[in-house]
Amino acid sequence: MKSCKRLLSWACYLVLSSTPVTAQTGDTQQQMHTRVMALYNFSPHKISDAERQKKSDEMDAFWNDVKSSPSTKLPLLRVELKTPGEPAFFYQDGSELLLSLSHDKADGQLAADAMAKADLADVTPSAYFYGVHALSMQGIDTTAASLHILDDPQFVVPVPQHAMTLNKPDCLMFLLLPVDSSKWMAGARSRFADSKDEATRSALLTLFFYSQTQDGDTALRSAATDATLSADLRKEASGYLQNEREALTLKTGLTETNENNLRAERTSRLGAVSDEAMDDVQQMTARLIQLRANAK
Repeated sequence: MKSCKRLLSWACYLVLSSTPVTAQTGDTQQQMHTRVMALYNFSPHKISDAERQKKSDEMDAFWNDVKSSPSTKLPLLRVELKTPGEPAFFYQDGSELLLSLSHDKADGQLAADAMAKADLADVTPSAYFYGVHALSMQGIDTTAASLHILDDPQFVVPVPQHAMTLNKPDCLMFLLLPVDSSKWMAGARSRFADSKDEATRSALLTLFFYSQTQDGDTALRSAATDATLSADLRKEASGYLQNEREALTLKTGLTETNENNLRAERTSRLGAVSDEAMDDVQQMTARLIQLRANAK
C-alpha cells in the first residue's frame, strides 16, 4: 500500500516542507539524511488540503524510491531511524516503510523504538495502537512505544466492529501483556513513580494487576499504602488486591493447571482486539491468580 494512501486513511495530516525535495534519496547516508530532513520537516496536524496532496505525492516518491532498491537503501533508512533529532513524523512513517519491506525481528525492534519518538498529534490513535500491537504480538519489546500513549491525554481507540472503545488501561493490556513483563515492568513502575497525572497512574495500576507477577503485586501493595498518593489511587490499588482475594473462590470454568501454559494462552488471546477477548483475558487472569496462590 502506498504511503500517502495509508496516511490519508489514518487521517495523518501533512504540510509542505519549505525545502525542495529531490527525486532520489541517493546512495550515501548524507544524501538520505538530507532528503529525510527536507521531506519530513513539517508538523502533520497543521495542514491545508492542497499541502496534503503535494506532500503525499512527495512521500509516495520517497517510498517508491526506497522500495526500488532495498538492498542499498534499507541500511540507510535504518541508520536514519536510529539517529536522534530526526523530524518526529519520520520516526512513524519511516518505521512503517521499514516494516513494509522487512519482517526481521531486529527491524521490528528498531521500528518500535522509533515509533516511541513520534508526535501522537500526527498519528491517529488507531493507527498507532494497531502498529505497536502487531509488534507486541511478535514478542518485540514495545515498552517505550506502548508507554508513549500515556503522553496523549485524549488517547482512545475506537473498535467499531465490536461496538467498543479502548481506553488507556485497555490499550496497555493489549500492548504490553503479550510482552514478557521482565522487559517492561521496570519502565512501567518508573513511569508510575515519576508521573503526577492521576489517569496515567490509574492506567498503570490496571497493568500491574493484570501482569500477575511478583513485581506487579509489590507495586499494588505499595500504592495501596502510599500516603503521597491520592485517596482515589490508594483505593483503586486496594480494590485490585481485593479482586485478587475474590478470584480465589471464583469459578472460571478453566481447567488449565500450568501457569506458563495459561500465560501463553492469554498472550495468544490478546492477538484479537475485541470485547470477547477482553472477557476471556479477565477469566484467564482470575485463573492465573488461583494458580499462583496454589503454587505458594
